[in-house]
Amino acid sequence: MSDAVSPPGPEGVVTNMTGAAAPVAGGKGLAPAKAFAALGNPLRWSIYQMLADGRAMSASQVAAVVKRDFDGVSKHLRVMRAAGVLASKRGEDRRLELYHIPQALLRADGVVDLGFCAIRVRGLTG
Repeated sequence: MSDAVSPPGPEGVVTNMTGAAAPVAGGKGLAPAKAFAALGNPLRWSIYQMLADGRAMSASQVAAVVKRDFDGVSKHLRVMRAAGVLASKRGEDRRLELYHIPQALLRADGVVDLGFCAIRVRGLTG
């Protein structure tokens, strides 16, 4: 499946090759309810905090760190990607998908700017 997207449409939203809406980079076009729902799960929040340093990780790597099964972690990563708070790219091995917080959202001070709000991700516990 390709992550290719069309140019922004009338409301700042693009669509991927399957026709599903995908948010525009930089937090514009993110749906607040979807973003908060994606980050509201304790495991997803932990994963998001782990990725807040700008690294990209595969689902297998994340699963090993959080000590959960691959399938469950992969689903959580896809939920966050669908909400627009995570992005993914292919690794050197084309079979490997690496998830990361889009650079357009991530500020150096550990804050993620979702366009409609900014959230301190690093430096918090719990």
